[in-house]
Amino acid sequence: MPPTLHLVRHAEGFHNSSWHGEAIHDPLLTEKGEAQCAELCKNFPYHDKIDMLMASPMKRTIQTCKFSFKPAVDKGLPILLMPLAQESSNEPMDTGSSVSEIKSTFGDLVDEHRIASVYPHWTSNCGRFDTDPETMMDRAKMLRRYIRDRPEQNIVLVSHGTFAHALTGNFTTEGEQTTRMWENAECRTYTIGDGDEAEIIETEESKKRRPSLEISSGEEGEE
Repeated sequence: MPPTLHLVRHAEGFHNSSWHGEAIHDPLLTEKGEAQCAELCKNFPYHDKIDMLMASPMKRTIQTCKFSFKPAVDKGLPILLMPLAQESSNEPMDTGSSVSEIKSTFGDLVDEHRIASVYPHWTSNCGRFDTDPETMMDRAKMLRRYIRDRPEQNIVLVSHGTFAHALTGNFTTEGEQTTRMWENAECRTYTIGDGDEAEIIETEESKKRRPSLEISSGEEGEE
């Protein structure tokens, strides 16, 4: 049986709260972002079921996973760093740090083997990690298939606002988002289909606990 996916956009980082924040390399969470994680941790209803933690290898996503899913971390679950879940842009804010820096910051909390061996060039923003929409959609499909084929049953993935649209199918080949931007630290829950696309479907319970997906006038995406 395919696992249930709990998909989260990272909490507020310094790039979200700063003028020209895109120039900040691999930013950390703000104090507000840490508070958003605490709120998510308090309200998330499935802590006892989580059996896998994954995050984009950015510092803000790792922090969001660590703080928001503290019960799972306290049980000893490592955070698998998943390059396929990174954001799609060439900006410093969306360019990752070296493995040595990540390990220096987070230690044994993280499992870095997929960035150390499977995707060693994940910070290059080219090839598999090119920023064009079709490449991002293909990367999203690869990640959906990977998650679907995992043996675990309740998987957390902390990712980014734009990539979350590609992962959920709310994204066009022209790079347009068809639903509103994810809020910082927003969590939605999905089931995963058996087909070639491994499409994910939001659960009815998840729909009830989040705001409408309608795009508001003048809304702009933030990473």
